[in-house]
Amino acid sequence: MFTVLEKNEITLIRDKSSFIGVLVHATSVESAKQYLLDIKKEYPKAKHYCYAYVIGQNKKSSDDGEPSGTAGRPLLELLSKKEMDETLLIVVRYFGGVLLGASRLMSTYLETGVQAINSADIVEIKNLYGYKMTMTYKEFDELKRIGKMWGFSFENVKYEDKISVEILGDEDTGEKLVNAFPHSSIELIGNRKVYRR
Repeated sequence: MFTVLEKNEITLIRDKSSFIGVLVHATSVESAKQYLLDIKKEYPKAKHYCYAYVIGQNKKSSDDGEPSGTAGRPLLELLSKKEMDETLLIVVRYFGGVLLGASRLMSTYLETGVQAINSADIVEIKNLYGYKMTMTYKEFDELKRIGKMWGFSFENVKYEDKISVEILGDEDTGEKLVNAFPHSSIELIGNRKVYRR
């Protein structure tokens, strides 16, 4: 899954109407609601504030007065297609006086959403597992070698008589470590969500 950590904003003009696409990181439904309130203050004279969000199992969209199915649902489908999570996509519309019709309206909302996502700095959401190991210096050299191969990262390395290190990796990291170091002490210390570019 993917998200953004920094707000991204684009503007699309279509037949005198301005469509402002805003993409933000939202980790809870409450934060998404708060951000919607903030956007309404930031653009107080807009006609519509259509949006969609995906936050874990929570998914919601709104056409905010536009014809049913022309804004919110396409934006929500876009977030799902792009495998976005923890993400709120808002399209603010300043009406320019020209009616677009349902088909052009939907394609314009969708295009605004696509541009907002495509121009954003997207990061991958990874759920990594942490392990703690104590080992000899020679074993640590071997761990660094296989760590590059398997994509481990290391934290809190302590160099004493032996080396203690915390290792972050994917779900099968523990099994790989046990197979590679059958005589070492390997302790699961939990899992952690990280964002990687």
